[in-house]
Amino acid sequence: MKKQHVAVIGATGQVGTPLTRGLLSLGHDATIITRKPQKDAKLMAFEQQGALISVCVDMHDVDTMTEILQGVDTLVASVPGSKTIIEQSEPVWLEAAVKAGVKRFVPSEFGCHTQALEMGDGEVFDNKKRFHDLLMSSGIGWTLFYNGGIFDYFLPNLRFFRKITTFGDLELPIYTHDIEDIGYLAALAVTDERTLNKCVQVDYNALSQHDMLDQLKRNWPDHSFEYEHFSSEYITTMKESAGDEVTAKKGSETDKERWGINYAIYVIGKLAAFNEQTLRTSELYPDYVCKRPEEVLNDAKFVFED
Repeated sequence: MKKQHVAVIGATGQVGTPLTRGLLSLGHDATIITRKPQKDAKLMAFEQQGALISVCVDMHDVDTMTEILQGVDTLVASVPGSKTIIEQSEPVWLEAAVKAGVKRFVPSEFGCHTQALEMGDGEVFDNKKRFHDLLMSSGIGWTLFYNGGIFDYFLPNLRFFRKITTFGDLELPIYTHDIEDIGYLAALAVTDERTLNKCVQVDYNALSQHDMLDQLKRNWPDHSFEYEHFSSEYITTMKESAGDEVTAKKGSETDKERWGINYAIYVIGKLAAFNEQTLRTSELYPDYVCKRPEEVLNDAKFVFED
């Protein structure tokens, strides 16, 4: 792969941190666009590794963003896909990227395979699909990166719930990976010419919730776990009836958005998808060795730490 200049919005976030670290380790030039006038520890570490820190207090200023993006090959929005980000921020960033001559835009995806979903399957995905229409009609190149699940939230543990919690169809395959692997694979994918105007699906690990629970019981046979299950019927009802409150212990999605995500993952099985426009990371990077769910479910700190 040839050296590229990649700008990252959200470089200190959950996906953005290992993604930016991956870009720098691969030898790419990285510009981190941030609102923070003061550099935190992560930004300072990235700067020491060669990243350029560009402060933009108003990221809705098209002219300022256009100036920052001069000479950039790819812009990555590794930020949570909230309604505000998708409807108000990303259109501005896209306009600035087009004006600056950026070759590729990577929007806020990093989760379910939005392109495989239909309108109405979930509020978050409806918003994303509307932005995709704008992106794909803009003339700029794009890559949609779908990592599926992250170990922290998808492997059964007691850190976010007081019981081991399951959802919907326990037999659906759940594609889930360690955040460090996700970030590095994203860095590979967004700088890979083969992924231009393609979807990329991370696909090394696939376990059903039933398989996960079996492993948990085998690893911790002496622990008496309590369980709670939300049925497909309950999830479907909540997708339509939940409100705009944010009540989850972890995450910033509204309740309506969160149950829509659960519907996509656990009821209709669209956490991952493999259609004609989707490339598998296992085929793009067959020699890559990622962390396996089996070793994580055997880690007491992961399973039990509150």
